[in-house]
Amino acid sequence: MKASRKISTIYSLITTGLILITGVVFYFFSSDYTQNLYYKYLEEKAHAVAKEEFSIDEVDSATYHDVVLRRKNSIPTSKELFINVANRKVAEKRLSAYLNNKQMKDLFNGKTVDFEKGQEVGTSFIYYDNTGTFAVIVLSRNPYGEEIGETLGWAILILVLVSAFVLYLISRLYAIRMLDHIDQDYQTEKMFVNNASHEINNPLTAIQGECEVTLMRDRSNDEYKNSLQRISGETNRIIHIMRELLLFSHARSGMLYKDNQDQVCMSNFINGMANETIEINIISDFYVFIDEGLLNIAIKNLISNARKYSDGPVIINVNHGILQIQDSGIGIPKSDIAHIFEPFYRAENIGSIKGNGIGLALAKSILERFGASIQVFSQEGKGTSMNVLFKNYKV
Repeated sequence: MKASRKISTIYSLITTGLILITGVVFYFFSSDYTQNLYYKYLEEKAHAVAKEEFSIDEVDSATYHDVVLRRKNSIPTSKELFINVANRKVAEKRLSAYLNNKQMKDLFNGKTVDFEKGQEVGTSFIYYDNTGTFAVIVLSRNPYGEEIGETLGWAILILVLVSAFVLYLISRLYAIRMLDHIDQDYQTEKMFVNNASHEINNPLTAIQGECEVTLMRDRSNDEYKNSLQRISGETNRIIHIMRELLLFSHARSGMLYKDNQDQVCMSNFINGMANETIEINIISDFYVFIDEGLLNIAIKNLISNARKYSDGPVIINVNHGILQIQDSGIGIPKSDIAHIFEPFYRAENIGSIKGNGIGLALAKSILERFGASIQVFSQEGKGTSMNVLFKNYKV
């Protein structure tokens, strides 16, 4: 069984089990409450029956009429008994058909006794009248309890089945997304470590090779100087890779704090990067709130990428919250556009052009950290346009 299916199944079973337990507890509490409520109504009916039976000679006709009306409007009964308890043994013999010894003892101690007999429920109490003392027994079948219990049972069953199905779908979707995200992060980290090791290993290997070759024999001062310059160049390359890797790692982990923001005038910022290979057009100037140092790293990476793959000038347009960087270089194949912001990814058509594949990923991570995004439009052989869209800007 796949991990996502296993997780969603376990989660659904646990949650459904909890719902089922809650439903069963609710069912028994509701059934018990319904039964007790019916006993209460039955006791009221028993008192009304006793009142009607024994108070006919004690009250006026209007009051007696109210007693009869109350008895008729109460719950229906199947049997009503009045047992004279003057002779205790005879009374107990008749009562034993309905009550056990404990219930009879409670009855003669003045308590109202609720009991069950077959499919019926009953109540019994002692009624004192001027004609004697009587044990009143009233029996009734409780249709409401059965109906309510059956309705509750079906409702709980349907609730459990529907909940189980919905929970399984939700947990399945969540588990798939969660595991896909974890797998994607794992693969990204794996690729990141492998590529980072490869990128750092290349200049280190070059340095080691240069040292070994230089030490094979005595050389002139100029030869040693050239060797050290090559070693210095590879060392600077390592430092550059490590700096970008560190910044990229911080950007991905959220360690680039958004609180450190400056109000940056985009025209002034871009004009500071002007040289003979860059053409700048200020169509509509605007301000952004961002860490200027990090913005400088991100935009320089985008410009450097445009210059690297283009023989012509790089055109930068500033217009209403959009910074557009255009080149007329080799362009990006359609199949590669979706991947160019992945760390260490390099398009198929770059040939022998050097690069470490971190610049675009770092630029995207920095800009997104401050609420900006990058749109890419490219046609292979004709050039690329990268539009940086700043969400929070003012003119």
